[in-house]
Amino acid sequence: MQKPVVEFMTTEVIAVKKNESIKNVFKLMDEGAILGLPVVDDSNVVIGMVTESDLVKHFTTLKEPRSINLLGSIVYLEDIRDFNKTLKDHCAETVGDLMRTEAVVINKDDSLLDAIDMMSKKDVNRLSVIDKENKLIGILTRTDIVHQLAKLK
Repeated sequence: MQKPVVEFMTTEVIAVKKNESIKNVFKLMDEGAILGLPVVDDSNVVIGMVTESDLVKHFTTLKEPRSINLLGSIVYLEDIRDFNKTLKDHCAETVGDLMRTEAVVINKDDSLLDAIDMMSKKDVNRLSVIDKENKLIGILTRTDIVHQLAKLK
């Protein structure tokens, strides 16, 4: 459990840029049987994550708004919550429109126990693994961790 995550991570990571099309992300996830992709900038620094749950939101059924914005004032038709986010997700065309912008990363030298704690605290299923220059070098998933824990018993 104290070994570094670099010993357990997947090194062949498929990452996308924020200008990648949603359609291409579906294709990449389907072909690779992947449930989440790190989003990187041009320097390969992790800037976010796009997951299968983010993509599913793209196809949610929109309900009519309960309020409208009229000349800078909000006119409530009924109580409305998160409609703008739902609309944004539904209309997304690129990863940047849909991705989670909190980049949950772990350093390659942090322990497997650190990774478990971070996943639990952040409620995520995967961590982007970075080097000392903050560049993406791997990914560690809950499945990777389960495989390691199974070997301990």
